[in-house]
Parts: sequence; structure tokens; C-alpha cells
Amino acid sequence: MRCYTRPMTVFTPLSNDDIQGLLTQHGLTLVHQRPIAEGIENSNFMLEARRANGIPVALVLTVFETLSTEALPWFIRLLQGLAHAGLPVAAPLGGSQALMQVAGKPALLVPKLSGSHMQRPDTSHCASIGALLARLHRQALPEGTTAPDPRQQLARLFADHADALPAEARDRADTLMARWQAASPPLVLCHGDLFRDNVLFNGEQLTGVLDFYNAGAASAEYDIAIAMNDWCVDSEGHPDTALETALLDGYQRVRPLDNAARMRLPLALAIAALRFWLSRLGAPAREQAIGQGSKDPEEFARLFARRAEALSAHH
Repeated sequence: MRCYTRPMTVFTPLSNDDIQGLLTQHGLTLVHQRPIAEGIENSNFMLEARRANGIPVALVLTVFETLSTEALPWFIRLLQGLAHAGLPVAAPLGGSQALMQVAGKPALLVPKLSGSHMQRPDTSHCASIGALLARLHRQALPEGTTAPDPRQQLARLFADHADALPAEARDRADTLMARWQAASPPLVLCHGDLFRDNVLFNGEQLTGVLDFYNAGAASAEYDIAIAMNDWCVDSEGHPDTALETALLDGYQRVRPLDNAARMRLPLALAIAALRFWLSRLGAPAREQAIGQGSKDPEEFARLFARRAEALSAHH
């Protein structure tokens, strides 16, 4: 059975005084804070604060464990641009001064968005995810610095952790990675991690998209594949054709994929499953975490096998 309940993951515990030091820069007073399990790469805290006039404010504090201070301005501009364009994205507080430091690490404060995670999506939710991805892929990449390169990140992940794969899977992964890296598809702005726990819904309405810190310039079908591998599978982890069709139809209505991209999608589905298998194999090394937020690598091992077999049958 798939399980979507994860323990808290906090790599950098913070005191109330630490957090109040950040809030003071925005004229806010801390009322309550609690660690939250939002992703497995950063430390996140849900904050209740109030303005000087007593108005309550709900915020999320992210402390970055891997992204450097130098890398973050690109992501800040991205979030600000997407929010300005009307996408359901929370722009960091502080404008051009949004980037802060706490416990020797970079940090951001963003408004808390309404809604909750969708544990059992239906075709309507998947169509909304497809449309959201299509809107995102139509947005321009932030200017000023080079966008992160998910293809290079994938290559590094493969180099670092492929030796941990079983022999048969390693051979198959080698072959598929070579095919993937040899292609030169058009690049668009991609979220790169659009799992269920990075999206908020109020009923059928999509109200928020979270955690853009895997975003970069990649192919549209790769971003679609990442989402499909989480949103469009049943409780046993088997691909659900009806959900896949709904997501793709939702995408097509906003930004139609060309035939070449649709032909690359089966390979992208296998590569996306491989990426998260490898990343989960590498996650347990981070023993400084409070709690264990890593997802089960075997979930992605099985999905990679299914996607690779479907790819072989496709050809």
C-alpha cells in the first residue's frame, strides 16, 4: 500500500528566539511555531504571528540545507514572477531583501497558502495538475543568472548513487540514461518536483503550489512525467491510465505538446522514476535529521521497473 503520512523532518532545530529574530525584520511578533514535514531537503516551520496592530499572519519559514545563499536569488525572482503572473504561488516576504540568515543558513518567509494535500486524487484533480503545469511551462525563466539545469543534476545523482542499484536494474538504467542524455528537446520552466505534498486543494480547486527549489530549465515531458508518477498511480503503485489521460488532457488544453514530446514521454516516465529511486537511496545518509522524512526507495524501484517494461513494449 502507498503511504503518504511522513514523520517530521527537521535538520536545523530553531528556538522561538531564533524565529523571532527573523520576524522582527518584518515588524511581526511570534505567537506559535511548529516544525512541519514539507519536503525532505529543507527544514520547515509553520508560524503563527501577528502584526503590530494585532492582525494575525500565517507564515511558513524554510531553512535551506543544500541550496547556497548564492543560488537562492534565482528562486526568489522565480517565485515573485510566478505570483505576479497570477499562479497560486506564495512570493517570499521582503521583496528584494527577502533572503535572510538563521543558524548560519539561508532562510525565507512566505505566506501560508490555503488548502490541504490531496491524498486520493481523481480525474478532476489530475486535469487541474496538467493545466497548472501547462501554465507554468508558458512562463519565462527568470533573467539575470543561468537557470538550474535538471539534466546536469540528474547526471550527478546517477554518478553518485547508480552503484547502489541491483545489477539488472543498473544495466537497464545505464541504457535509458544514455538515451535520455542524448536527446536535445526544447527547454521550458519546470517545477521539477510536483508531488502531491507540493500542491494544495480546497475541494476541487487548486489553491497552492509549493517547493520550487528543484525548478529549472528542462523538457516539458520530464516535468509531466514527474507529476504523473505520483498523481496518476493507484494505491499499489500501478499506473492509472484514466488519471494519466486526465492530466495530459488538462495540459493539452492549455499548452499542446507536439508529437515529439509525446513520443518522449514514456522514456521520461522511466527516467523520472529512476531519479526519485536514486534520490531516495541517497537520502538516508543525512543522519542529522530529526525524524526520517525519506520516502521508501522500493516504491520507486517498482515504478521504474514498470515504466521501463512499458517502454520496451512500446518499442
